[in-house]
Amino acid sequence: MKKVLYIGFDDTDSLRGSCTTHLATLIIHEIFDQVSFLDFPNLIRLNPNIPYKTRGNGAVALRIEGEEKDLEYCKEIVIDKVKNLSEVDDENTNPGIAFVENIIPKEIIVHSQRAMWDVISIKEAEEFSSFSNVEIIKFKLGRGIIGALGAIGNPLKGDFTYEHLSYREPKKFGTKRLIDSDSIYSADKETPLTFNNIDYEYDSIMILPRGADPVFTGIRGETVEEVRKAYSLIKPLEKLPMQMVFRTNQHTNQHFSEKFSINELKPHISAIVDAEVTKEPRYIEGSHLIFSVSDSTGIIDCAAYEPTKRFRGQLSKLRIGDKITVFGGIRPAEKSHQMTINIERLKINELVKNNKLESPFCSNCNARLKSAGKNKGYKCPKCSTKFRELLPNVTEIPRELKLKDYLPPMIAQRHLTKPLVRKNRDNTSKQKQKIEINNILADLVKN
Repeated sequence: MKKVLYIGFDDTDSLRGSCTTHLATLIIHEIFDQVSFLDFPNLIRLNPNIPYKTRGNGAVALRIEGEEKDLEYCKEIVIDKVKNLSEVDDENTNPGIAFVENIIPKEIIVHSQRAMWDVISIKEAEEFSSFSNVEIIKFKLGRGIIGALGAIGNPLKGDFTYEHLSYREPKKFGTKRLIDSDSIYSADKETPLTFNNIDYEYDSIMILPRGADPVFTGIRGETVEEVRKAYSLIKPLEKLPMQMVFRTNQHTNQHFSEKFSINELKPHISAIVDAEVTKEPRYIEGSHLIFSVSDSTGIIDCAAYEPTKRFRGQLSKLRIGDKITVFGGIRPAEKSHQMTINIERLKINELVKNNKLESPFCSNCNARLKSAGKNKGYKCPKCSTKFRELLPNVTEIPRELKLKDYLPPMIAQRHLTKPLVRKNRDNTSKQKQKIEINNILADLVKN
């Protein structure tokens, strides 16, 4: 009798190298002939503000079906690969694995939803080991079990995207990635349903990572077909032994699900805050932009840092009284600053009027009037006529900002940030059928 097994693992990489998706791809190659896949491998990005993450705080979930003996074999492969290929020599790498059989407990789904924006302790995640169908395996501190369970509990029932990842030969890890750059520009133009391939504003190629990890390219898009087509159009100048497609919550804003009052904010969460500008933007050392906002419960600083480039210039035009919605991560207070919202995106809901006050003109000689003193009206400098009842002329100067969303440039956006090109896109309910998934995965594994 066939059973369903959900596999999650996380915290296997480090800033020196390795990659959780690469590990997942190696596992898929080992187990593909033994089981059926219920979904593409899932790459689940969790709260990006967690201080002990490596790069994008991504965990992987595999959802498979098979005979009990084959599922046990898969468990052994996962444990072996995680144990032997994780960067366990790095003090900040603490891998964790979770196995869930047949039905995902609703408590794990709640855990996953919370893991998108909150900070969860290892102890809290360990409590799931008491469930009869849940098995948890820790290496070192085992912090990875938080993400492992978070990935399993996120079935991507809402919006999602795809990412095609290609991988390098081990001897190439840490060296410059070699590719025909022109082919990337051509592929981008030929695949309108891919996105974030190139930041044209800063002429920066985005599909090539810059670290020492095994990934050669990462191509993101709305459909499996489109990301694979884009990959077929680029021209690598080195051998790439493996590739895989992941279904993912990247670029969906999934981490922005909770609204908070200012007095409810706490360090490292991802938060949405409706507020009013109470202190105008100012630049500080390092070319970072700081301003303050408030609601009925308190006041807090907001920051747009130098890497966000022109985003800072746009937000510098905010004025006291503007009503906005801030989306960002909460930076804890330190000696040099108080608790701050690190802005990822900002929506302008209402702008105060920018009025210019000018003295009126003399009705006798048409000269510009001068103030006659406080509460004394105006006096004409040319004919000396006094006007006690006149009020200044009010001219409204158009604001440069608009009632819309503002985002940093592509080079400064996070993995979960929903780019403007996806504003009206949503893939909810567009998941593929199991047979189609397995056919595509078979092709990826063989090629």
